[in-house]
Amino acid sequence: MYFKPLLLATSATALLATGASASTFTTDSPTSGGALPAAVTEIGGLVFDFIGLNGTRVVSQIAASTLYVGFASVNPFVIGGQGGYTAAITDALGGGIAQASVRVTLFDGDTAPGNFDEYANELLINGVSFGDFTAVQTITTDALGNNIGGTGLGFENEQLDTGFFFLDDAAKLATLFTSLTSTEELVATLFDSRNPYDNFFDFTQGVDGSLINVGTGPVVTPPNPSAVPLPAAGWLLMAGLSGLGLMRRRNKTV
Repeated sequence: MYFKPLLLATSATALLATGASASTFTTDSPTSGGALPAAVTEIGGLVFDFIGLNGTRVVSQIAASTLYVGFASVNPFVIGGQGGYTAAITDALGGGIAQASVRVTLFDGDTAPGNFDEYANELLINGVSFGDFTAVQTITTDALGNNIGGTGLGFENEQLDTGFFFLDDAAKLATLFTSLTSTEELVATLFDSRNPYDNFFDFTQGVDGSLINVGTGPVVTPPNPSAVPLPAAGWLLMAGLSGLGLMRRRNKTV
């Protein structure tokens, strides 16, 4: 059974107390949804951002403290799991996923160019590949989320890095959606194609202090109505109403 994160209440004072001031790199998802909801911490945990075929957005975050830390004993190994994807949640996506991103925060990943696990580690969500850890653009921060090292590729040795995996492959996303609807959960795993048991992973680091346990279940955001094109009949109706208004104004002036 996987841990189902709960949204813990945090006051504005608690947020200010962290002093977190990472760049928008960590809070701006590569999906069309853009900026993540305010409840998502600046770094830490796993953040899932799905855009449905109908434009609906579903975002969730697993608390950092529940994730994997240590050497791998199996390959692939489970980083963490997120429940709560009930039929009501998946139905809101309009029958499928058009885009998906996963934000990962990892200390001592050793997958940056030149590190011993360069292009050896792969992120899988419900068995679907989201790509290699070396190919992901990341930012190096301190434990509070402050930018201290700029951006680069991969998750560096002895550094705390955060980056987004992005997927818009229709076939893979269809497989992911089918799995999600049948299991009602997401399971993130790491597969090492070279030396599965040679590295120490720490996914538990992130925004420290009282916020490290913050996680959110799936949160549904309907598409913006202003972004939905008006059907042709709608334009004809508007034109007709405008014409009536013009005729009324002319009658008043006679």
